[in-house]
Amino acid sequence: MRRWIAAPAVMLVVPMVVAGLGITANAQVAPADPIDALKRQLVENRGVKMSKVHTSTYTTDGEKEHFWTEAVAEFGKGKITAIDMTYDSDRRNWTDPIRQIIFEGRQYVHHTPLPNGKSWLLSEDNEIRPVLGADWIKLADPVMLKTVLATTKVKRPAGIYDGTHTTLYQGTITLGQLYKASPGFPFGLVVKPTKKEAKAKISWRLWLGEDQLVRRAWGSWSEPFAENGDVHVSYVVDARLTGWGAETDIAAPPADDVVTPADW
Repeated sequence: MRRWIAAPAVMLVVPMVVAGLGITANAQVAPADPIDALKRQLVENRGVKMSKVHTSTYTTDGEKEHFWTEAVAEFGKGKITAIDMTYDSDRRNWTDPIRQIIFEGRQYVHHTPLPNGKSWLLSEDNEIRPVLGADWIKLADPVMLKTVLATTKVKRPAGIYDGTHTTLYQGTITLGQLYKASPGFPFGLVVKPTKKEAKAKISWRLWLGEDQLVRRAWGSWSEPFAENGDVHVSYVVDARLTGWGAETDIAAPPADDVVTPADW
């Protein structure tokens, strides 16, 4: 069996000190739709905070593993420019929380003991990109948000999140549809899904505030292609977004506290 669903991708980032969380940018004119609302947020030195729980359940014995992510994303020029994240788990072999700060082409990781008393490991690659993800959806990607909302089957009033009344959108989408909207996503896929894999379904829910911005994102799916057809692992992700439009200033770690793989 080719295992195509990974544990929560370690390609996000930890909350740095962010001033003014809770300020909503571009509030003067009501957005036309959720896609327009999101695009208006993607301006310089503004961002959003995310808290995410990923639960893996192993059907053979019912054992559960939890992964927690706390992140702050910074926007600019219509996209994410940086993300700062902490990542933790209750896995038996897990040690300390992992912190990452990611920019385009650069990823700083604070976790493993490093040479010479340094605190951060720097990796550089043109493929590195900051992503605000709930594993199955990029929460700051207008194209992906539009793709997901196009599969809505249920729309109804819901609860209050981040201080605003929300509307619940709910539906199902296939892995193939998500991959087409953003190759390589979801689940950190590095190869195009097969025709069989592309039919795998993700149940999803999005709670949008009165300003049409996502305040909560929930998804559920299984690893469906074991040789005998049984499901071995099921996944649930629940992410909360707060403080859209906050002023942000994510900075790289001090250069004298950084090593590279070559230094290692």
